[in-house]
Amino acid sequence: MALVIGVVSQKGGVGKSTLARLIACNYAASEWRVKIADMDLAQGTCTSWNRRRLQNEIEPKVAVEQFLNVDDAIKTGEQYDLVVFDGAPHSTRKTLDIADACDLLILPTGVSLDDLEPTIKLAHELKKHGIYPPKISIALTRAGNSDVELAEGMEYVRSSGYHLLDGVIHEKTAIRRASDEGKCATETSFKSINEKVDQLVQAIVNRADELGKK
Repeated sequence: MALVIGVVSQKGGVGKSTLARLIACNYAASEWRVKIADMDLAQGTCTSWNRRRLQNEIEPKVAVEQFLNVDDAIKTGEQYDLVVFDGAPHSTRKTLDIADACDLLILPTGVSLDDLEPTIKLAHELKKHGIYPPKISIALTRAGNSDVELAEGMEYVRSSGYHLLDGVIHEKTAIRRASDEGKCATETSFKSINEKVDQLVQAIVNRADELGKK
């Protein structure tokens, strides 16, 4: 049975696909057989990104496939060690289906209230619909350079009662350029950026391990 990690959001532009690709690439680098289930049929962001990755012959390879429904994606888990759901933006029935199916659910967010409020609202909605709260984690994936704003964002998440993952993805041109080449956020040309983002990767791995032991 594959480990299933879901990445979902209430709104677009909060780094959802960036995070899904980051998780997939780093598990694949540890020789896991990984598939991204791209549930955003309209945008297909991960699908387009993987095309660039293949064209540029970047290793490790990550399988990406678009799916209409969650059950079909889960069935492919028999062939993989990890399935990462890149959910469509906005809270839908499909978002709840992903939440039901996954072992760890990650909600990415920026640090402004415009991003934080809908993120926590989505977490509350999922909890209301019976999703086990400890498997919901919040990741700060669109942070600027203000330490004060970052600290305020962290406090906002912690006060909500949901698990805040260590580490953060800052808005960096290098990360956007890496994505344009089919790379993930730990595959930029800058070691310092890669190491900082890797803190978030390790936090995700640790959280998945913790939940697996419960």
